[in-house]
Amino acid sequence: MTMRRHFLLLIGVVTAWIPMGAWTQQPGRLPKVGILSPGKQVDTDCASRANQGPGPGCFLEGLRALGYGDGRNVALEYRFAEGVAERLPALAAELASLQPDVIYTFTTGGADAAAKATSSIPIVVGPAGESTLERLAGNFARPVGNVTGVTLNSFGQDQKCLELLKVLAPRTSRVAVMVNPDNPNNRGYLIVLSPAANQLGIALTGIEARNESDLPQAFASILASGADAVLIVDDAALAGTPEVRKQIIKWALGRRLPVASPSSRIAPEGGLVSLGADNAALARRAAFYVHRILGGAKPADLPVERPTIFKLSLNRKTAAALGITIPPSLLLRADEVIQ
Repeated sequence: MTMRRHFLLLIGVVTAWIPMGAWTQQPGRLPKVGILSPGKQVDTDCASRANQGPGPGCFLEGLRALGYGDGRNVALEYRFAEGVAERLPALAAELASLQPDVIYTFTTGGADAAAKATSSIPIVVGPAGESTLERLAGNFARPVGNVTGVTLNSFGQDQKCLELLKVLAPRTSRVAVMVNPDNPNNRGYLIVLSPAANQLGIALTGIEARNESDLPQAFASILASGADAVLIVDDAALAGTPEVRKQIIKWALGRRLPVASPSSRIAPEGGLVSLGADNAALARRAAFYVHRILGGAKPADLPVERPTIFKLSLNRKTAAALGITIPPSLLLRADEVIQ
């Protein structure tokens, strides 16, 4: 074998070993990932996010598990809205102006802001509401634009949560459903729930609340509706905001109203039942999507994924306070029982 053939063989072996996309990076330039967070800068630790909903911490943990280190083989650019949704569009525009290789964000607000800021830079959302990704990706199997990622919920999850509420509190006949009218995912939410509600003999009443200042009027509306239970939508401004969800739960328990939610955060803080997706796992999955894009994949190559594993949480202490006996079969199925 000639020296030239040895050299070509060596080049072929090295080319096969180098991660996909490494050849596309400019010499001396680290791939850049923009991180747009609707939350606070302190929310960057995954372990502390248990039952707290999505945040960049678990995404960063996912990147580290894939071998990435900020300043070593990737450059991370952060922008935090600090809980002020109105800041997201400007922050997204700042990130886009830096021309990162990919932008990571989560929640409907983050996804919409990023998508408006750029139509060319790949965007990974993880997680956000199903209707948000349906609107931005266009096609789950093969996204048609620059957006892909993982959804926060799955078909049937919210209906199943309503069924669990009925099993735990069989006399439930009217449920107040708390929604955020500013969230596109919440529009038409009652229509989605109606088939299950009709089968269960439950009447639904929509209660709107955008933030903490809306709660007094929302509580008055719940009382006026004659509801005997409350369902909190998994929305960043409601279930996702500690001050808001704690006030809702405290108020409802004070009036002996069981609280259910498709958010994992509700039962641990005093709600009766939660049936939520594993937010940490969804954020780690989003990190894998970013890894694929840095390796040369396009959003169209990465189908939008729905969660397949859900966590059933029951609050036994709350059940006792409400005079509810949790069926043994449901206790056996629960992933978490709060005593």
